Amino acid sequence: MSISISTYINKDGRYLYLEDFEGRKFKISLPHFAYRECIGVSCGYFILFGGKTRDFWLVNPITRHGLHFPDVPFEVFRGYAVVRVILVHSPPISGWVFLVLNKKTNEIWFSIASKRVWTLVSASFLIHDLYAFKGKIYVLNSAYGLYEMLLYPNPNLTLLKTKDFPELDDSSLLEFANSPENLYVINRNSQHPYKIHELDFGKMKWASLEKRTEEYALFLGNWKHHAVAIPESWVGISSQYRRLKYVRTNKGGKSKLYYASMWYFFHDFLDANLIHE
Repeated sequence: MSISISTYINKDGRYLYLEDFEGRKFKISLPHFAYRECIGVSCGYFILFGGKTRDFWLVNPITRHGLHFPDVPFEVFRGYAVVRVILVHSPPISGWVFLVLNKKTNEIWFSIASKRVWTLVSASFLIHDLYAFKGKIYVLNSAYGLYEMLLYPNPNLTLLKTKDFPELDDSSLLEFANSPENLYVINRNSQHPYKIHELDFGKMKWASLEKRTEEYALFLGNWKHHAVAIPESWVGISSQYRRLKYVRTNKGGKSKLYYASMWYFFHDFLDANLIHE
């Protein structure tokens, strides 16, 4: 369904207006939204930041469950090209962890839910992106490739040895793309069909999807929450996405590209909800 956020602020926050693919419309009030800005989505949660209150509220619009991360000790640059925010359920910690990447300073701050403590992990290299995949946290760097971020017992970034890392130039902008089963990296500064690589964890080798582009639908969001999916696995995709305005296809008309400010992916919500239960 499509979701739009009202600009009007009431005592409870802001309203969300939802419309499903059958044309039914709904209006719900999202808690903790008053005087906060939505700067991303992760694990089914809207990530709300308060500039004056210096805190984050993460709220699931479906279950209305919320996570509070107060006393932010760092500057939050709210431009989508600068900030990356993710939520992950960490098995070593057995709890929710919220992470904020500042690309200007190459700093990653994280906080464990219910604790008013923030921890800093800084890097001596340029960090392109931050991503949670199957309970692990990955960091992307153009020079050396892929790192795993370990939170416990000593927070650090560990370089993973991979083969055939994507070839880059000065204009390359690497970002992760969302998928429930695979880890993808996309070069956002390439032209459509975008250059996408998939990591084979068995061989620790990157493989280009250039020859398989027609098999996928690519969802791009301004807030760096992208997804790569196989449309044939969905029911009625042609009717579901007929109302999207920003759609491109390749010359053969098979490679689909969809644009939105943000994408709220159901498998993220489902995984998070199962963990919460």
